[in-house]
Amino acid sequence: MSQYAYLCLGAQGQELRGQLEAAGETEARSILKAQGLKVLHLAEGRLGGNWREQLGRLGHWLSRMRSIGTGDLVLFYRQMQLMLRAGHTLLEALTACAHLSSKGRMVDALGRIAAAIQRGSSLSAACSSEKELFNRLAGKLLEAGEASGELDAVFERLSMLLERRGEVRRQLITALVYPGFVLLAAIGVISFLVLSVVPRFATFLTGRGKAIPWAAQTMLDSADWLGQWGWLIGMGVIGLGISLPLLRRIPAARFQIDRLVVRLPVLGGAITSAAMAQATWTFGVLVKSRLTVLEALRTCTQVVANAGFSRAFARAADQVLVGRTLASALDQPALPRLVRHMAAVGEKSGQLDTVMESLGLHYQKELDARVKLLAAMIEPALTVVIGGVVGFVYYAFFQAMLAVSTGA
Repeated sequence: MSQYAYLCLGAQGQELRGQLEAAGETEARSILKAQGLKVLHLAEGRLGGNWREQLGRLGHWLSRMRSIGTGDLVLFYRQMQLMLRAGHTLLEALTACAHLSSKGRMVDALGRIAAAIQRGSSLSAACSSEKELFNRLAGKLLEAGEASGELDAVFERLSMLLERRGEVRRQLITALVYPGFVLLAAIGVISFLVLSVVPRFATFLTGRGKAIPWAAQTMLDSADWLGQWGWLIGMGVIGLGISLPLLRRIPAARFQIDRLVVRLPVLGGAITSAAMAQATWTFGVLVKSRLTVLEALRTCTQVVANAGFSRAFARAADQVLVGRTLASALDQPALPRLVRHMAAVGEKSGQLDTVMESLGLHYQKELDARVKLLAAMIEPALTVVIGGVVGFVYYAFFQAMLAVSTGA
């Protein structure tokens, strides 16, 4: 008989560690499965083990500490779609996804979901209890997929939704990262010249009894002013950066901030296009999955990050609840008129899901164009402003050099 150390999942999804005696690994696995446990790790030896086993346990623990990202969820949805279409049962597909996942938290969550399904729970209910992985939108779509028998199609739509949302976020971030980096680099160069180089030349000129050129004097005055008030400006910027996220937690303040952001030139149009791309495409997917228009509108309020648009969809849902048509309910000041018009077309044609998905693709293309326009406008503007400031600093620098060399 040999000693075997094991790591298993219990019936409630909890981790269980221990050791047992068995004639071989096969017998050890059979004993654990007979107890209703799901074997995650089984190795010959005692729990203490040597340093290799300890290192392996450390790696196993670290894998369970890694967070689950959007890419992990997209991969899981794609795998479930392929396995269900290939004829796997739901439990077989979940078990296979758990074995294929490299994230310990994902493995644990899938184990708990599988255990809940074995106890008689539905997939949507089991997934809804795992709030770290599945939001309300996923729960609604899975519930609709169970009712229609199209779970594979639902998993495909969920993966497409997450990919689309991630693409929108990447586009907006990309449009702002490069200008922000250039701005920070320019601030560093200008600060070095103003605070280090020009004052040395001014001290040298003053020591020789020469007059400081006007450009250098301007830079010195600017440096003195920044030295006196720069800390206050820095504190104000830091305070603004801290207060804005805190203010957004207050519903009334978040609503006003989001309304103001939408009205900004160029950037406001990009934010509107991003919100409408997410909302309309999600609406089409939900309706195609046989959710009601009311449920789709209420889900859109959670998909859209902007509080102004979210409130508009919530009001539209309230109006649909009292019997108004979708087109009239979407007649909200915050929403573009194109959304209401296309909703009316979809209602008349009976193809509301297809029309709204097409509208989402239209706003996606519009977002691409607006992001390119935003980048095209920001880069030249930064070049002109930063180039002008750097040029003036260099002019002051060389004017001081000429004053030293010519004595003028």
